[in-house]
Amino acid sequence: MVKRLLIFLFPFILGCGGPEFAVSYRYEPPADNRECLSKCKEELTSCELSCMGKRQECLDRVRRSAENIYKEELKNYKRELSAYQNAYSSYQRRLLEWNRSYRKLYKDYLYFKRMCKKGKDYYACQRRDDLEEALQTLSETKPTPPERPVKPQLSDIIRELSSSCPSDCGCKERYDACFTSCGGKIIPYRYCVKNCK
Repeated sequence: MVKRLLIFLFPFILGCGGPEFAVSYRYEPPADNRECLSKCKEELTSCELSCMGKRQECLDRVRRSAENIYKEELKNYKRELSAYQNAYSSYQRRLLEWNRSYRKLYKDYLYFKRMCKKGKDYYACQRRDDLEEALQTLSETKPTPPERPVKPQLSDIIRELSSSCPSDCGCKERYDACFTSCGGKIIPYRYCVKNCK
């Protein structure tokens, strides 16, 4: 048994202890083409600024849309909350009545259970069995509380909508293409980030 467990856990143990690597890039500029590289950097800066501007415009639109959606959802929530409060009051009344019925049946059940045990009277034992069945049936009909509506959160709506806003406009890829077209070299290398020895 222990052997099987070790065989099962062995791949997980190996996976947990091994080093983790990440990839980074080293940029080696050409010796004689500085003007071309400065143009690449200007294009990168321009692209990043444009991208940030587009993202901010998108986030501003998202904020306005989210506020409108939030207002509508808040109206719906207030209606649902009012209905919930009415349903909860009804549930409490039904639960109170159910508890009364259950206590009365249970009290009778305990009485006939004692009588059956004490005197082995057929009627008392039969009544005990009937009451036990009635208690079981009553338990299955116990009222359940209504589900409380969830209040909408503006931050959740914004988070959901803002996922459509661009965060990457491909500026790095364009810069890399420009850098290599100027004669530069981009050299990938791995380095350890976790469980390094």
